[in-house]
Amino acid sequence: MENMRNFGFGRVIEPKGFIPIAAWKLDNSLKIKKTEMRIRVQSIKFEEGNFRQLCNVCGYEENKIKSRVLDIVKKRGKLHNPSTDSGGICYGIVDEIGEDYKNHENLQVGDAIICLTSLTSLPLYLEKLGNINFNYGQIEVEGYAILFETSPVILAPKDVNRSCALYAFDESGSVAKAYHMAEKGKRFLLLGSGLLSILIYSAAIRKSAGKDCRIVAVLDKESMASLCEDDINEVLKKYVDKVYVADILASLQTYELIRKKEFNDTEELFDVSINCANLLGVETISVLLTKEHGILFFTNLINNYNMVLLFAESLGKNINIISLEEYSQDFPRFTIELMRSLKNELNQINHIYNKYDVISRLPVRVTELIQYNNVKKMDGYIFASETTRKMLEDVLNIASYDCSVIIQGETGAGKEKVLELLHKNSKRNMNVCIKINCATIQANLAESEFFGYEAGSFTGASSLGKQGYFELANNGILFLDEVGELPLALQSKLLRVLQENQFYRVGGQVPVQVNVRVICASNLSLRALVKEGKFREDLYYRLNICEINIPPLQERKEDIVCLAEYFLERYNEKYMQNKKLSEEALLEMNNYQWPGNVRELDNTVHRAVVNCKNAVIGGEDIYNAINSNLYGTEEKTEAKENKLSEANARNMTLNAILDNHEKAIIEEVLHNEGTTRKAAQVLGISQSQLMRKKAKYNL
Repeated sequence: MENMRNFGFGRVIEPKGFIPIAAWKLDNSLKIKKTEMRIRVQSIKFEEGNFRQLCNVCGYEENKIKSRVLDIVKKRGKLHNPSTDSGGICYGIVDEIGEDYKNHENLQVGDAIICLTSLTSLPLYLEKLGNINFNYGQIEVEGYAILFETSPVILAPKDVNRSCALYAFDESGSVAKAYHMAEKGKRFLLLGSGLLSILIYSAAIRKSAGKDCRIVAVLDKESMASLCEDDINEVLKKYVDKVYVADILASLQTYELIRKKEFNDTEELFDVSINCANLLGVETISVLLTKEHGILFFTNLINNYNMVLLFAESLGKNINIISLEEYSQDFPRFTIELMRSLKNELNQINHIYNKYDVISRLPVRVTELIQYNNVKKMDGYIFASETTRKMLEDVLNIASYDCSVIIQGETGAGKEKVLELLHKNSKRNMNVCIKINCATIQANLAESEFFGYEAGSFTGASSLGKQGYFELANNGILFLDEVGELPLALQSKLLRVLQENQFYRVGGQVPVQVNVRVICASNLSLRALVKEGKFREDLYYRLNICEINIPPLQERKEDIVCLAEYFLERYNEKYMQNKKLSEEALLEMNNYQWPGNVRELDNTVHRAVVNCKNAVIGGEDIYNAINSNLYGTEEKTEAKENKLSEANARNMTLNAILDNHEKAIIEEVLHNEGTTRKAAQVLGISQSQLMRKKAKYNL
């Protein structure tokens, strides 16, 4: 037990009996034990996968990233992102040393050190977060960390840029490993998504093998989009013989390019491939470009090691695959010496990094899906189907034209998500987008809600008057959801505003000028409502300059898996979990029709995350989540099929079947909830909609 306390066993809060790195929560109290040391933390270098995940889930917004980091540390007493199972390393000043602490480095209070231990295993308290350097993946902080006797540390070198030093030390022992692997006469391939990592590894190889080797670097095109190739070549010219900038996720295309340029289409390949790309999906090109009995070295935690083994096996290729090299005694000294030799190149990189706020915004972690190359992300919209791709291309095209738009789609299909894309990519993206659900507006108040009123214009009116939706949305976008629910009398007034760009407030005599882009949405066919006389034809044509039709989820089933994984990641984030979906769960979701579309899929994944007690969500968990409704009953598939069979036997129409089903649901919810207000909330519709449905079904 004496040895146990030396690496923080006594700091574990839950679950008891676990070591710190595997524990959920650590005791990060300020007072140190005799065998501990406390440092004032000033900078944190995030592990690459951790930082990228934080950036993407927070949309690269600094305040959101800071809030998320503080939340993790507050809940866990350490920096341990549950989504990536990683943390980072830190720089700080020695604050207090326990009297029995085995001080191998002869540290003194006030010394500046770099802690080489992952922050997933150290108690950490953060009081304040400062600037984020996106290019180095680092953040300035105020707080403290508790170090144990077994926690490797090193005096911070004063003659090496701190950001560069932290970046290099976060590579752990991998740089020293690359040095020891290098041999004269060999051909080396470096795959990277960052300029600094390629520089460090190429310099380590060159330091070992000298000029008698060939080093080829392939940098990811998307990651290097902000840089010109001249800058890249200037930084790497002393160490790299040839630099290629290519789409390294397009494995076959890049493989053919490199094989043609480097080996003249012969069977020759690289003796050693070092993958420091920090991108999932680069495994394929790594295997393809490594020769039989060659060495493939992965320097990070992101890549799928099992997939590499299986892919190499499928090619019948025997490769020596080496994964991330952790701490070794000689690596800190070696790394400092290497960084000192790169002083000029590091200054060049620092100049480049200071020139651009964010060199690259790497893909979100949701790209860790099966069939990686088929999953796409267009302006924040996750999809895999060709149907969705074409729809999104239309959306982004229409967004740039300042015209009225109608968004048609079933309930839950994602109409508001399309609205976000239209707003974000329009000329009005810096102005407001006012969202109105037309079904919730009482008919007798509709005019004053839309157009506002003057002071004292009617009984109960505010003495100051009131702006309506159009005034609030001036110079921006007014989104009218369920526009088909508007009373005909109001439709005529809406038409006049669209034609003249002006209106009168209720009780007003002076016209109010507005400049508003109107976007409407409906889950009912507005054309059908026009034919039924429930929607003005002239208003329809005025609104329908462009129409976007969102296909129901069952017509784009390729999207189901990637959306489910996206929702799973979001709820893992929310509840600090790390659950996975099994093959059976994905199959269950693919076989279901999703009448509630994306919203139902979202809710199903949410319920499965909450209700499943295991780390892996199985097919039965998804089945139960699908068939469990919000008021606690479960309707089996067999029962549904029996009901449909009975309906067919009576020759009922589809509309009649759906009406009966809707009536039964509404009746039970009303019975369980007691009031129409609560029932409407459970059903996800407005109270006025529920009242109309009650009247329709005589409930």
